[in-house]
Amino acid sequence: MDENQSLFELEVDHAISEEVLDTCRWQKMFGILLLTIIGLVLLAFLIAWEKIWGLIGEAIAGEAGQAAMAVIVGVLLLVAAVFGGMAWFLLRGAGRIKSAIRIKDQLLFNNGLSDLKTFFIIYGVISIIELLGNLISLF
Repeated sequence: MDENQSLFELEVDHAISEEVLDTCRWQKMFGILLLTIIGLVLLAFLIAWEKIWGLIGEAIAGEAGQAAMAVIVGVLLLVAAVFGGMAWFLLRGAGRIKSAIRIKDQLLFNNGLSDLKTFFIIYGVISIIELLGNLISLF
């Protein structure tokens, strides 16, 4: 079989294309869910800002308390940016794959799969970091 053969030259039937489109709908739902969770966490942080500031002020007095709060905000924004990027890759990939199936564009389909691959690479790196953190906490 030729290695450069296009996916759409394989004559994908209607059932397979419907399965791929259904997968795209799930992918889009998970992307929207991830963005919603990020928004709710940031909203909860803004609502509880005074309480968090008060607790850090009690635990750490003076300039160190302000520095601790700055670190917490920085880490929260970094985590939100990483997960926001993951959600963006999910949503963009779903849109590209869906469009590619409808118009039978191989390049667009490959770009959608590349976005999905990037999402899973980021997810894998985060999982490995969490696993290492759990292993370190055991000792």
